[in-house]
Amino acid sequence: MIKSVCRCLWASVIALGVLVPCGQAAEPAPPAGFRALFNGRDLAGWYGLNPHAAVKLTGDAKAANLAQQRAEFATNWTVENGELVNDGHGPYATTEEEFGDIELLIEYKTVPKADSGIYLRGTPQVQIWDWNQEFNSKNPTRRPHLGSGGLFNNTPGAAGRDPLLRADRPFGEWNQLRIRQVGDRTWVWLNEQLVVDAAVMENFWDRKQPLPAKGPIMLQTHGGEIRWRNIFVREIGAAEAKQVVAEADAEVKARLAKALTLHASFDTGLAADFSRGDRASYVQQGKELVAAAPNDDVRLAADAGRYGGALHFTKKSTYRPAFKDAGVLGYSDKGWNASVSVWLRLTPDEDLEAGYCDPVQIVGNDSKQGFIFLEWSKDPPRLFRYAIRPLFPIWNPENLAWDDIPAAKRPMVEVAKAPFSRDAWTHAVFTLENVNDKTKPQAGRLYLNGQLAGTIENWELTFGWKPESVLLVLGASYVGHLDDLAVFDRALSAREVDLLHRLKNGAKELHAE
Repeated sequence: MIKSVCRCLWASVIALGVLVPCGQAAEPAPPAGFRALFNGRDLAGWYGLNPHAAVKLTGDAKAANLAQQRAEFATNWTVENGELVNDGHGPYATTEEEFGDIELLIEYKTVPKADSGIYLRGTPQVQIWDWNQEFNSKNPTRRPHLGSGGLFNNTPGAAGRDPLLRADRPFGEWNQLRIRQVGDRTWVWLNEQLVVDAAVMENFWDRKQPLPAKGPIMLQTHGGEIRWRNIFVREIGAAEAKQVVAEADAEVKARLAKALTLHASFDTGLAADFSRGDRASYVQQGKELVAAAPNDDVRLAADAGRYGGALHFTKKSTYRPAFKDAGVLGYSDKGWNASVSVWLRLTPDEDLEAGYCDPVQIVGNDSKQGFIFLEWSKDPPRLFRYAIRPLFPIWNPENLAWDDIPAAKRPMVEVAKAPFSRDAWTHAVFTLENVNDKTKPQAGRLYLNGQLAGTIENWELTFGWKPESVLLVLGASYVGHLDDLAVFDRALSAREVDLLHRLKNGAKELHAE
């Protein structure tokens, strides 16, 4: 449906401009509901501004700089055959008018090695790349080869920073962008392909503050000629804005529900509320698994959870409730993707006893064949970690103790000041991406309170487990509260993690049981 709407909009734009005599620029003809921001004749309605050049200035110095940029605007920006053309230099083309919630249609054509973008509400930006550039591993967060349309000035790893797919056309051809912004949510379609899906656009100027309610549209210039045409805008009213956000969240929620394989609320017991496999919780007794039950080490804490009840691990213990993999984690020696979500409440340096503490582990028949865990380091100040340890010779060829290997050389994410406290719940989500599949990028990501905390990448993630032995284990030497465990059959996107974090009633909203 979305793609058909895009096609209809651009078909309208193209159809309205076809009957034009040779050599004569077409009068901009916006589709129904839109109006033109560029008249195709001159620079009326636009002025020059590079906000980065003036942001640190004040008083007379700032006023002089802004005036100079306005004066320079026509030096670098011209109109040719109905196209707004920049020579790769000068201030950015900025609308005199400011906008809030909008839908923007715009076409551009650029050249090799150029770097441009579209600022929304005066904030960078929907990125336009020369996508032929090769990836530079020394600058891993700059990824032009992935294509244009992403929100490049978002935090690395955040939703929308990189496009969902590359949709750029070859140089010499016009590219069509459709951008929808409602509140701080941004959607981008490039050449009718969805490349950013309702991602939160961060406030580059102050990341602690939300995106401004209004601001100008700015066409960035940087490094090479770029041409723009058919610049049309439609303002979105409050009722439509509310509906757009609600529908977007509903779509993501439906995807999460489809991917859910297990949910344990711990409201009334250790067993899962929902599972595609065995709902029962087990503990290891020798070589056997037996039914788990609350005891003095692992208690049910009524009304103490993030949502309802919770598990309270009262002391360091070997009593570790676990769930069987079958139908839940989906481990496969051909290729494995999964995500685990959990809420934790503790003050690590005060509550944890000496030694490593793992609130969540995924284990198989032999830890040297693979081992996945969330952990706190064994000594204060406690560092929080997510580790994916593949076959022992891969991650530890010199047979060293875990802590004797430099942190940068371990397959893990380490967070020095993770936001854990016994006064508030912290949400942790970790993903597994293409484990055991060397034909695809292999990775793992850790999210804390809906935000990416780090990525495990550039490792060979090959395991050797027997599938029937795989378990999801809780509370290995952990002391604190744990709630709302959820497992998914694929790696969740940053957008999905964000919505999961914001669910008012937790993962129970994702299943009917």
